[in-house]
Amino acid sequence: MVKKQKLTATQLKDFAIKTFGDSNLGRCPKSLDPEINPDLQSPGVSILGNPKGLSEQIRGKFAWRWHQDKDHLPKTEGLDMNSLYVVMLYGVKIPPEGTNGQPHTTNFLDMVEAYHNLDSQHRQQLEQLSMYHLSPISPPPGEEMPRKLHPIVSTHKVTGRKGLYLGSDNSILLGLEDNLEEAKQYWQDLFGKILSCTPVYAHVWQPGDIVFWDNSQVMHTGMPYDALKYQRIGLRVGVVNNI
Repeated sequence: MVKKQKLTATQLKDFAIKTFGDSNLGRCPKSLDPEINPDLQSPGVSILGNPKGLSEQIRGKFAWRWHQDKDHLPKTEGLDMNSLYVVMLYGVKIPPEGTNGQPHTTNFLDMVEAYHNLDSQHRQQLEQLSMYHLSPISPPPGEEMPRKLHPIVSTHKVTGRKGLYLGSDNSILLGLEDNLEEAKQYWQDLFGKILSCTPVYAHVWQPGDIVFWDNSQVMHTGMPYDALKYQRIGLRVGVVNNI
């Protein structure tokens, strides 16, 4: 984490690339949105929250659940999901509280620690299993839902450490493709077990904070806030190190 920063979207992306690797997760350049400060806009940098002012139209609202970014893509623009994949999140404007009345946070869960906190028999069982990871957003009509089959337990290419890779609660255990209710219940039971034995880090945001993590070994969730009462602006960029 780095605190007390004042960066444009382009400066944030440049910092991420120079620090961790190539930003080959970017999208094609788009024309600037005239309703949003141009300093917040740069190809490959996502704007989260309600940057146009108080509104129920919230960018990234689907992230208000535990997940790992872009886990559904067969390859994230060429990225093997066991590679180092750093996500940077920069808090430009922060609401003073969430809908629970507590300070606004993003919560994180170390999936390497989670793996080692399970008993050995459970770890051995999980090492035999895989899940399909699906997009949190429905595709346009006529397009197929992108998904990736990924082992629940995998070894990181850089650190050599084993961790759990669960995606989000719409992930489907291999073999349960025709029973989505059972698949969802399996995921929820497994994740509930993990939460019961692994501490959660809740980052209390201050304007100017940059928080970054290895997406392939850490899960996170945004926390809800009242977008009709408060404005939130966050900038997100992902960078990868293909080793």
